[in-house]
Parts: sequence; C-alpha cells; structure tokens
Amino acid sequence: MVSQPGGLQLKAMMIRRLGAPFLLFLLCVGFYWKLTLTNQYSFLDSPDLAYLDLPRLQFQASEWRHFRFPLWDPNHWIGQPFLGQVTGAAYPANWLLGVFPFREGKLNVNVVHWYFVLIHFQAALFCYFLCRDWGRSRAASVLGGAVFSFGGFLGCTDWPQILNGILWLPLVVMFLFRALRGERALFSAAMSGALLGVAWLSGHHEVPIYSTVVVAGIWMVAVWRGANWRLAVVAGVALCLIAAGQVLPAQEYAPLAKRWAGMADPIAWNVPIPYQVHQEFSWTPTAVLGIATPRPEVHVTPFIGILSFGLALLGVYHGWRRRLQVRVVVMVALAGVFLALATSNFLHGVLYSVLPVFGKARVPARALALFSFGVAPLVAFGFDALGRRSSVWLGRTIWGLAGIGGVIYAALTLGVGQVSNAAMLTAMMATLGAALLAGWRAGTVTRGWLGVAVVLLVTMEIGNVSGAAMASRVGEKRPGYLERLFHHQDLVNFLRGQAQPLRVEVADADVPYNFGDWHGIPTTAGYAASGTTNLVELERHRPRMHDLFGASFYVSKTPSRPELVLALAGENGVNVYRNPMALPRVWTVHQVTQVPSYDHLRMRLEAPEYVARREALTLGVPPVLESCEGEEEGRLVPLSSPNRVRMEVKMGCRGLAVVSDTYFPGWTAMVDGKPAEILEVYGALRGVVVEKGEHRIEMVYRPWSALAGGGLSLLGVLFIGWSWRRSARGEGRAG
Repeated sequence: MVSQPGGLQLKAMMIRRLGAPFLLFLLCVGFYWKLTLTNQYSFLDSPDLAYLDLPRLQFQASEWRHFRFPLWDPNHWIGQPFLGQVTGAAYPANWLLGVFPFREGKLNVNVVHWYFVLIHFQAALFCYFLCRDWGRSRAASVLGGAVFSFGGFLGCTDWPQILNGILWLPLVVMFLFRALRGERALFSAAMSGALLGVAWLSGHHEVPIYSTVVVAGIWMVAVWRGANWRLAVVAGVALCLIAAGQVLPAQEYAPLAKRWAGMADPIAWNVPIPYQVHQEFSWTPTAVLGIATPRPEVHVTPFIGILSFGLALLGVYHGWRRRLQVRVVVMVALAGVFLALATSNFLHGVLYSVLPVFGKARVPARALALFSFGVAPLVAFGFDALGRRSSVWLGRTIWGLAGIGGVIYAALTLGVGQVSNAAMLTAMMATLGAALLAGWRAGTVTRGWLGVAVVLLVTMEIGNVSGAAMASRVGEKRPGYLERLFHHQDLVNFLRGQAQPLRVEVADADVPYNFGDWHGIPTTAGYAASGTTNLVELERHRPRMHDLFGASFYVSKTPSRPELVLALAGENGVNVYRNPMALPRVWTVHQVTQVPSYDHLRMRLEAPEYVARREALTLGVPPVLESCEGEEEGRLVPLSSPNRVRMEVKMGCRGLAVVSDTYFPGWTAMVDGKPAEILEVYGALRGVVVEKGEHRIEMVYRPWSALAGGGLSLLGVLFIGWSWRRSARGEGRAG
C-alpha cells in the first residue's frame, strides 16, 4: 500500500513524458494515411525516386542483408565506388532497411513508405525536444514539431536522403544552446557537432552545406560575444570526426569523377558549377506569398499556412526582446529565405565566389530548409503567447485573420479574383482561426481544447499542400514510373539462367530505371548524377565499348546493330539480344601500347583493324611483357561479394590478365597470395601482370578513405562518450 502512490506518480510522469511523442507519432501516421493506411499511393512514383533512389536503396538493403558494407557497386557503369558517390550508405538509418523481409527478392515498397513516415516522425520529435528545451508548453511543442515535419521544406520534399540532411538541425541547435548556457557544456558542444556530422552522412550534400554555414555563423557570433571558443572547437572536432565516414570517401571520389550539374556536359570536381545553374534553380520573390497561402511551386514549396504564419509573427513580437532563441531562429529563417533568393540577393553570389563548397549546392531554393526549421519554434512561441488573453497583439491577430478571410471572401464574391481552392482554403482557415482565438480570448474555449483545435486546423491546412499531390498507384492517371520496375521479371529470369558472371547493356529509352541495381545484374550504364572520369572519357555508350566491357546481352525493344541476335522475346515488348562480339569478362594480352591521350585512345579503339584481345592500350608507362604462342585461358570466378573479384588464368608466358571492371583506387590485387600492382588499361579497366603458368588472382576493394573515415567516425562516437564522462565529472565536482 505504501508503494502505490509512488507507482502512480511514476506512471503519471511516464505518461506526461511519452504522451506527446506518441501523439506526434499518431499525427505522422494519420497525416500520411495515404502511405500507412492504404496501398493506393506512393511518394516514390516519380522519375528520380523510382529510377535512381529506390534501386539504390535496393542495392544497399541487399548488401546489409548479407552483412556486407556496400563499398562498391558492380551493377552500375561496369562498377562504381558506391560509398564515395554519397549514396547514404554511411547513414545508420538506411542500414535498417536490410532487416525487413523482401517481397519477391525486392525491397518492400511499403517498408520504404514507413521509412519515409518515420523520417517525418524523427523531424517532428526532434523539433518537439527543441521547443521543450526552450521552455515551450507541450501543446506548443507538439504544434512546432508538426509544422516543421509536415509543412514547408520537409512536407513538400520527397527524397529521403535530403530529408535526412535537415531533420537533425533542431537537435544540433538545441545542444548548441545548452553548451552556451553551461549545461554539460563540453558534452553538449560535442553532441551539437556530432549530430551535424550525422547530417553529412545522409546521402546528399546541399542541405548539410547550408546547415553548417548557419551553425558556424551562430558559433562565431557566440564566441564574438564572449562564449568559450574551446566549445566551438569541440563542436568542430566532433563534426569532422562523425562526418569523416562519408566525407573522406567523397573527397577521394570527387577528383576522379565528373558530375552532371544542370549542364549538357558533365564537369570535374574542381570546376565551379556555372552560376547560371544556380540562377535556374533559385527561388523567386513572387513565390514568397507561398509561405502563407498555396502557390505554384518554384523548386521548393515553403507553405506553412496562414494560421502558422500568424502564430509565428505573434511569437516574434512577444519573444524578440525576451528570448535570444527567438532572435536566432528569426535570423536563421531569414537566412534561408535570402539564400534561396539567389538571383535577387548579391550575398549569395559572394558566398558562391568566396566559399567553393557553397557553390556545390546547385539548388539555392533548398536553403528554404533553414526557413522551415526557423519558423517552427516561432509558431510554438506564438501559441504560448496566446495565454496572454489581454495582449493587444492577440486582438490584432484575431482582427488580422478575420480581415484576411473577409477580404478574400469579398474579392471572390465580387469577382475580383479567380475562385480557387487555394484562395478559399486561406479564407476558411483565416476565418476559423479568428473565431477560435476570439472564443479563447472570451473564455469560452479552454486551454486544452485550444491546443487540440489549433493543431488540427494547422495540420489540415498544411495537408492540403504537403502530400496532397502524392501519386496514385491505381487508376488510368497513375504516373507508372514505379510500376515499370516490375515489368521485366521475364528478362531477369532469363539472364539469371545464363552462364555467370555476365554483363548487360540496357537501352535507357526502353528501360529507364537502374536495371542493374534493382535486379542485381551487372550493367554498363544507368541513371546517374556522376561517374568516374575514366568511363566518361571513354564514351561508354559506343558499341565498341560495349564489346570491350563484356556486355554479352543487350536489353531493348529493337537491336542497336545488326550483329545482335534475338535471345528472348519479352512479354512487355522489351527483348534480350545476344552480343556475339562481346569480349569475355577476363582475357589475356601480351602487347601493351602507350597512347598520349583519351582522344588517341578512343580513335584507336574505334579503328576497324584494332583487336582488343591482341593489344592493350594505356595512358601510362606500359609493362614489360613476353610474346609467345599457345592457347591461354582466363575466367572470372562468380563470387557473392561485390567488393571482391577472383580470376583464374593460364599463361603461356609473362603477360597481362585483364578484367573488364572499372579501374579505381582502393582495389588491391594478390596473385597466388602475393601482392601485385593493378594497372589501368584500355583507359578504364584493370589489369595485372602475371608470369607463365596457372594463377589465381584475387582483387579486393578496401579503400583507405572508407577505412580511415569509418575509423574516424568510430573515434567520434568515443569522443562523445569521453565528453559525456568529462562533463559528468565536472558537474560532480561542482556539486
């Protein structure tokens, strides 16, 4: 009997602490009911998501299911460094996709839908934690989390890797302010930097660039105003350590790759993205009205609705002089707006010119992620300001909302403006919001019902824009991008029944998605944002290149050249053709000729008299080989790991064993257990010199960048643990 009150008190405390997060989870499930409660819709049914991102997630999940880190992708562009391409492979949440059961050998689309919803739940929860840490009520914090997660940038962005780059910012700023106010300062500073580092692991660089610039600005101002500079250093160290797991592989890859960045031709890493690309993807001043009322999207939709915008203004008014946090998030929100308005803001051009990494973010409109972050806590401050029923600004807010609704209604009634759902929505929400706040001010609406009503109205208003255009998977008007991924199982079954390993050339016009990553079949091409320079220079689309790469099959509606022989007539009009001209995946050669440039190399490869199996070409110094007669053999041994290649060759004398896989640093070779040098031959392939006799050659992809980056990220975790213990001891001594 004595323990019962204590037990009830503990139970009540747990309900208070977990009730709001659970409510946020239910809100996320309900807000995205099209994904969680039906199978009729998908956020994936668009070209980028269906053709590139979902196959990429499929490859990752397949590797994690086999307890392998996806360092190298053999199914794309005759092999490409997967981690270095900033694919999200280093992001821990993506690893969980390999835990869930596959459906017919593929990543379950419904699992990806729930992953998307859980991303939004994380965002809402983290913003809720920030608002609570800043002294906001539970209802206000729930509202702030909902606005951050459902509205603006997060609500209208579908790419998971981009969403994962912004959802950590509330926690980054929360721990930053804890450090500044001396609350376990060392640990808080380290956590702030580490969580920003996690954002760099997300799989996309643009939003982390904007976030890092803003967070660095906050630290600089804080230090200038007297904060301990050592805390900023601690945050910077934690950021660099955690982010190293992705940043180092990306730094290794970038100088050896070219990127398609909005121009017709790809550009090298050290070539600035032309500013005209930034101008093309800039936000516009006329789109600013889209913050409070639905407007046509200009690259990014910042819509939070008239109610949220009104509450945010109320929060600014009541908190500007009293709360440093309010002034900071206002500055962050404004920074997001002005950075997004690149063509209308010369400061963006200055940052583009002065900070090279800033120029890599080619879509300035995505800086609106900062606005979405900044405005959400302001909404929470505004809601709590409603408690001042006698506030003059509460009355002005009521009259302002009522006036907006009345003006819109009058204009539509008199035929001044075109009757549209967007205008009517704004008028309705403004009127309902004014009535609700008037009832609260008059005392007829209680505090509890006010919170419930405001959250529901805000989410309903936002829901008419965020997720409203989610693609239907049924009916005649469905986009069909996602559906195409399931059209070619007959081709896949046929190819898997052939002698392995093989490689396939796929016609992009007939099979536009990444066939290789989705089905686990090595291909010569695919949907890509970048590729290694050696393959780009080699012009891999040419038929002679397909032969060199060992593309023994061609997937298309029609043959691309007369030599191709029909092997399978597909059920959906796409066929498989056999390429008798393709070289084997492994061959031997005893003559290597040096050429001065890729231009000369391409000309030589295209020459009618040139025979690739007799003469290899290299841009470097050729090795010393021997000439001999006699039959030689070479074969590629099928292996389950994409990070490992095994060959068996029989040489008549000293020669070169070539495998038609992309040459890239990080591959090491062993010939009969002894280290051997890998040579770059034919401009992009890998070759190893071997002596006379039978040999086993094993190549392993183990790049220093991944090993060092992973080690530094692990060190970052240990650094966080050390900072926590150090902070705890400091508090103990202080106590």
